[in-house]
Amino acid sequence: MRMPTVFSRFSTALIVEAPVTSSIKPSKSMLIPQGLQYFPALDGLRAVAILLVLVHHGLQPLPFAGFLGVDIFFALSGFLITTILLAELNRHHRIRLGLFYWRRAIRLYPALLIAIVAILPFGLLIRGSKHLFEVALAATYLTPVAGQFFGKSGLTWLQTWSLGIEEIFYLVWPFTLIVLFSRRVPAKWIMSLALGIILDGAQVWLASTGQDASYFLRAGGLFLGCSFALWLSQHRDVRVAPSWGYVGVLVLSVGVVVAGVWPAFSSLAYVAAAAGTVAIIASIVAGTRSRFALKSVLSVPPVVYIGKISYELYIWHYPVAILFMLAIGTNQLINVGWYAIPASAVLAVLTHHALLKPAARWKTKFS
Repeated sequence: MRMPTVFSRFSTALIVEAPVTSSIKPSKSMLIPQGLQYFPALDGLRAVAILLVLVHHGLQPLPFAGFLGVDIFFALSGFLITTILLAELNRHHRIRLGLFYWRRAIRLYPALLIAIVAILPFGLLIRGSKHLFEVALAATYLTPVAGQFFGKSGLTWLQTWSLGIEEIFYLVWPFTLIVLFSRRVPAKWIMSLALGIILDGAQVWLASTGQDASYFLRAGGLFLGCSFALWLSQHRDVRVAPSWGYVGVLVLSVGVVVAGVWPAFSSLAYVAAAAGTVAIIASIVAGTRSRFALKSVLSVPPVVYIGKISYELYIWHYPVAILFMLAIGTNQLINVGWYAIPASAVLAVLTHHALLKPAARWKTKFS
């Protein structure tokens, strides 16, 4: 039976069809996906991630560890991007990079640019020249670089640190896959898993020494998702019990509780969130049929819709909340979250639907 794989025109994982940059001869060891299938539950999982982040920011400074939603996004993104690149390899025996990056840009940059331009006058009015610096970092995906190495990552657009990490991943990972498959490295998923474990282990060690967390080490979740996609590509007929999904929810929930109650263990919670997410993904794309499967819960239309607009929600909610907070003279997001988050949701919906048709045209025109 062919392995189920993933595609959503609304998700951050878009199919790649780009100019030739690398050619790889097919071999028996290249057990890679034959096609792409859309699983609404994966958008539902994305909804869980964004809701955790929204609640986390909306309740600050209360100790709720909704920041683990970012680790859900990372694990899911690693799985989706790897699955799509493997499908590209299967169809064309090469990864065509040009249009892959073009489609990444079409999917991600217009929404960010719209938000930046719309918020700019208010940011300048409230933050002055500092806002321009923060905008420059956000627009170039350099927020994590500035925060990690120079101690300056901005305030209004601080949430774009995770976008910067993903952009670096998009730049590096396709080339890594080209090398792995051109040299026919055995057990490729083990190498990706090892990289994820190394990054996560370094994060845990860093926390144990009392040092600040690293933006870049947080990327361990991305490679856990990648490793599962690579493993699944070599085990097409595998099926897992529906209980995997609920085990994943349990692991994720424990991580949220631990990080919220004992912040010193947040680094372990990052690992728990990513591992739990992989278990949930497995139950969605390779789970056996069951009326009680988590897949059914995550496929409820309102939940799926939230997942579809999750990127726009992520882009808008934080700068809107920060500027509201500064405008009324408070230093706690909880004082403005109850109306700033709904306002950003409206902006996210408008942005998402405004860009759907133009983005589709741009992708078709330049393909």
